[in-house]
Amino acid sequence: MVIDNEICSMQLSSLTYESRNILSSLLNTTKVLPSTGPDKLLRHRDWRGLASLINITTEVAAGVKSQADQTGKVLEIWIGRCDGTATVGRLLEILQIIDRYDIYDDITELASNNLLVVRQSDLGHNNQVMVQQPTEDSLITFHDKKLGVPQHYHAYVLYAKEDRGFVEELLTRMKDNGFKMCTEEDLLPGHATRFAPVSKLISERCQRIILVYSPDFLRSPANTFFMNLAQADAIEKKQIKIIPLMYRQCMLPMHLTYYHNLYYSPPGQKAPYEFWTKLVQSLEIVDLPRITNSQTTHSTMNIAEISGSFTNGYTPVPKVQEYLALPSPSRETASLSDLHRLTDTNTSCDSKSLSSNTSEEKKKKSTFSKIFSTLKGKKHKDKKAIMLES
Repeated sequence: MVIDNEICSMQLSSLTYESRNILSSLLNTTKVLPSTGPDKLLRHRDWRGLASLINITTEVAAGVKSQADQTGKVLEIWIGRCDGTATVGRLLEILQIIDRYDIYDDITELASNNLLVVRQSDLGHNNQVMVQQPTEDSLITFHDKKLGVPQHYHAYVLYAKEDRGFVEELLTRMKDNGFKMCTEEDLLPGHATRFAPVSKLISERCQRIILVYSPDFLRSPANTFFMNLAQADAIEKKQIKIIPLMYRQCMLPMHLTYYHNLYYSPPGQKAPYEFWTKLVQSLEIVDLPRITNSQTTHSTMNIAEISGSFTNGYTPVPKVQEYLALPSPSRETASLSDLHRLTDTNTSCDSKSLSSNTSEEKKKKSTFSKIFSTLKGKKHKDKKAIMLES
């Protein structure tokens, strides 16, 4: 959705408490990975990036860091300058520069529902912004009462009272990592039952629901109700909302056995992984890159489909099929080869005997021919002698 020019030109002082609350909840969370803007400069993707783009000095930013609501303080400084730059349109541009399209989408959705700003028709006779005040029903927790607006949390912890010691350690560690946690102890007194406020927190105010599994947890009807509510809400919204922790070993119902659990190992026991590190990683919100936006800071690569004959500029290498060199199998049996050897031997012997016989016959013939020629010559001489005598 494209926000109309009227809303983009409005001052940030006209933001509703809902839009301010979303900005604070998402920008107050520290982001480790920076983003690269169109000017090729690295900037933080949280309230620090917003502060740098509206030219808040380092000294002032150091003071803002100690505030409970850093984003709210940055907006207050920006609006207080009265230089005409603190507009909704400029805020949307900054959100795109620091690569926070998740917040951009949330702001756009609020604008489509007429919940982003207070329009001119809602102004008083002195042109003062008449911001809608939250009702008593919307103030559920002590944080809501203290800040005057409904708060959003990173996680709601659902547990049995017998596991209170472990949950206190969990809350301390997660808050030290910058997460905003909520439990049943944060509810304001005076509610008729806890089912309505806790259900509202689970379905509307908390991004994750931490389930601390133990035998006592499964025996609680209230925990079973809230657990089923969280599961149904996650299925409806198509989100990974439940973070199950196996604190004390117990037999889970069938519909919960399909979830992957984090297993807690008491100190002194060998653990397959660092439990608290895994829990912190599970609570972190990952901002996926938006490849549909032309101003995204991620690499803009034109990916072309490669055909079968295209080799990306390299000479195609013929595919060589490697085979294991094995000796070719013999096509003749051992008995047949022996028979051939015997045949060859006999043939050679026969040829030798034949050649010897031939030579002997030649010798005999030559002997006979000599005798015959001798006798013939003698006969011829006798005839000559008889002729002479006569």
